[in-house]
Amino acid sequence: MPIELEIEGVPDRAIVAAIRKTVRAVGREIEQRDQRRVTISPSEVRGEWDLGIQLPSGWQLISFMAPVERLPDIVGRTLRERLASPITS
Repeated sequence: MPIELEIEGVPDRAIVAAIRKTVRAVGREIEQRDQRRVTISPSEVRGEWDLGIQLPSGWQLISFMAPVERLPDIVGRTLRERLASPITS
């Protein structure tokens, strides 16, 4: 099942396209039974980003500092980690 993706606050279209490509690749790699939703948006603090991942157990919110150019790599790595072994509450 594909991952639904929402991206906010990323002004560079090439970065947005790279994030979308990375998320599609992760969706193909990870066996999923349920729909997943992912959001990426700027945090309240300059240089910080919030990555939300909807899992069957609920939403996980990961905040991190990174330049916008690193977002595709960080989002891909984090999704692989969290979707391969989701944390349950």
